[in-house]
Amino acid sequence: IDSMVVGEGSTTTTANGEAAARSTSHIITTYESSSSTENDTDNNDKGPLLDLLKEAGFHDLDDDTLSRLPSWSKVNELYGMEGPPKIYGLEQCPNFRHFSDPADHFVGVAGAFNSGTNLLAELLIANCHNKDRMSKYGSFNAGIRWQVPWGKHNPPGDYEFRQSHKTAKDKNVDANNILPAVTIRDPFGWMGSMCRHHYTATWPHDEHRHCPNLLPDDQDRSQFRLRLYRKETVPVKVKYVGADIVRYHDSLAHFWNEWYKEYVDADFPRLIVRYEDLVFRPKETITQVCECFGGTLKSRFQYVVDTAKKGENAHGAMNLRTGYLEAIIRYGTDKNRYSGMTKEDLVYAKDKLSRHLMDFFGYRDPPDELMQ
Repeated sequence: IDSMVVGEGSTTTTANGEAAARSTSHIITTYESSSSTENDTDNNDKGPLLDLLKEAGFHDLDDDTLSRLPSWSKVNELYGMEGPPKIYGLEQCPNFRHFSDPADHFVGVAGAFNSGTNLLAELLIANCHNKDRMSKYGSFNAGIRWQVPWGKHNPPGDYEFRQSHKTAKDKNVDANNILPAVTIRDPFGWMGSMCRHHYTATWPHDEHRHCPNLLPDDQDRSQFRLRLYRKETVPVKVKYVGADIVRYHDSLAHFWNEWYKEYVDADFPRLIVRYEDLVFRPKETITQVCECFGGTLKSRFQYVVDTAKKGENAHGAMNLRTGYLEAIIRYGTDKNRYSGMTKEDLVYAKDKLSRHLMDFFGYRDPPDELMQ
């Protein structure tokens, strides 16, 4: 470990007046593996990212920005960038393309909260179109939908649910003609984002101290005494607005597992797309998603350089022009990957996170140093 900072412990007074230590001394605030600091100072190892940024319209980066850019070696270490983008379900593409009239086919975006659904939607809208559909219904009918008809954040449910639970604009859309393109994120980064923007998920946590919190520490139990009474983990409740669905999960890790399991086990064609590939390999990733549903990539690829969350539903402030650049800097390092967690949380996450999903998408377990 090159750098690891943990929060300082605190004490409380028990009923008999004795001071008892809180288990807050192991909350991680920052972490950087030694490879981060070794490689990130080598500008020669940033070539692939500099080329990517030039294509996206960023030229003549200043020294401060250049110093903040991760190395390609670090990105590769984090996400395994050898080979093509990691997309789950590509073998089902022919079945979808040959089902019904290609002119009636759409690709629709889905994903758990904070998984990058807006970025995928904007990249598809900017770069992909269904020529068969445009020929039949007009040039404005490109076949790209901002979300699947049953709601992008909702679990897919069964056949009846997908056909009957539809957003107002999608009442007449046959769910069988939709290819869901589902975004997934590194679960550790995703859990951190949930702490900042929890949407309709609720669980007992203090986002300024211990979050993500999978296992309650002493201070959690004191602060949320009733909600954590006789609980071994920190349970999560999710209410899906407009779908009359409430789900309960044993922890944030279980939430991640169980939400995606419904799409993994689905009996209909779907793709699960890694958010990190949308950031670091957008053109290759969008090409495969577009071609899967029968679309064609437009002649000139357009990058989404503004923040993908806009309007009244956006969360947090970000300079619009540097949205893409900041995403590369933020997600190209593991500095904040474990922030807010304890070593007990990390051990629990390693044990409970779906090994199938972790291995397929190349998401790393926490380093042993942090779990000892």
